Amino acid sequence: MPHLRKRHLQPLIEKSLRFSPIVGVFGHRQVGKTTLCEALSERYVTLDLSENQDLGVHSPETLIRSNAAFPLVIDECQLAPPLFLALKEWVRKHKAPGQFLLTGSVRFSSRKAIRESLTGRIINWELLPMDLSESHSAPLPDTVPLLLQPRGFEKPLKKARYFSEKAYSIALSQGGLPGVFSIRDPSIRKQRFETQIETLLERDLRLLVQTTLEYRTLHNLLSVLASRQGLPLELSEVARASRISVPALRRLLAALEAMFVIRIIDTIGTRRRPVIFFEDQGEASHLAGEKPEPLLNITRFLFSFVRQQWVYRPEMDARLFQYRNRGGSFVPLAIQTTRGALGFIPMLDETPGKHELASAQSFLGQFKGARCLFVHLGESDRVLGHNLRILPLSHLV
Repeated sequence: MPHLRKRHLQPLIEKSLRFSPIVGVFGHRQVGKTTLCEALSERYVTLDLSENQDLGVHSPETLIRSNAAFPLVIDECQLAPPLFLALKEWVRKHKAPGQFLLTGSVRFSSRKAIRESLTGRIINWELLPMDLSESHSAPLPDTVPLLLQPRGFEKPLKKARYFSEKAYSIALSQGGLPGVFSIRDPSIRKQRFETQIETLLERDLRLLVQTTLEYRTLHNLLSVLASRQGLPLELSEVARASRISVPALRRLLAALEAMFVIRIIDTIGTRRRPVIFFEDQGEASHLAGEKPEPLLNITRFLFSFVRQQWVYRPEMDARLFQYRNRGGSFVPLAIQTTRGALGFIPMLDETPGKHELASAQSFLGQFKGARCLFVHLGESDRVLGHNLRILPLSHLV
């Protein structure tokens, strides 16, 4: 079963528990946080249960003392803000590492009281939706780190055994949330997406932002955003399409990012509008209700199913961005790391055209020592130089 497979994040959590009294695991609903943490501890409390939530709010010290077997997993801990002051006081007196493993569907940094209570006392990790290697019980791929090594860019690469055109299409349409994509019946999977979205908008969102907007208006906003993935974020256009004011829209976007629904990425170049991607492409496909054009599909796949290679390697210190300039040069996704910058340019053919080549050269000129990949769905793998390479997507995952 997909939700029982070992996650690439697990070794990082286990290591963190040896050094920090509190470790946090955060991410989108249904991403597998609870299953992962239950595999690391026999002691588990969820604040989704009303009696535990009441205890966490009104008597958090009792909740901690009555479950004193470490590591103690406290699931959906953001539902009881008073708990964090109690945790602060507890670890002040009891400094041993590995005492608490907290999970949440909201970034703690989005709530001031929680952030201030845990500063310097917690190591946070984000659990991403499953990539193809996780769902097929394979090791975390090392293709991207290899391509960034001094002599790694020209090394031969093999096709991933689990990649196929069918796997690619399924990943984009069903996403990487184990509690959702593993449902085979399309009608039940659709219902699960809708139930999840309702929880996100009617409960989690309202923990972060006060709004009188109706559910259908908020749902429509998500659909509007899903249809604009990877495009420059024009707030006025989104406001008109969603019928939400720009000030309210700013607050909602910040909340949706704090809930791991969307990711806002900076754009570098002479056109600096940020862009939005959905954390889970299955959710985005469900909301958009239409098939995006093929080039955008490759970009969506790169964002959701390749970034695990640098997110789960914190030593790379990677920052994701998009590159655009007024002359038309465009690199939809790129990363800046301690080893240099790497750009990804999707293409439909197996040979880059004038525009793709010009975009790559502009990108390489902007970032010293950068490298650029032309990514496609075919079979051709060709090194064009010390910093340019045509690479099949199947070799990258």
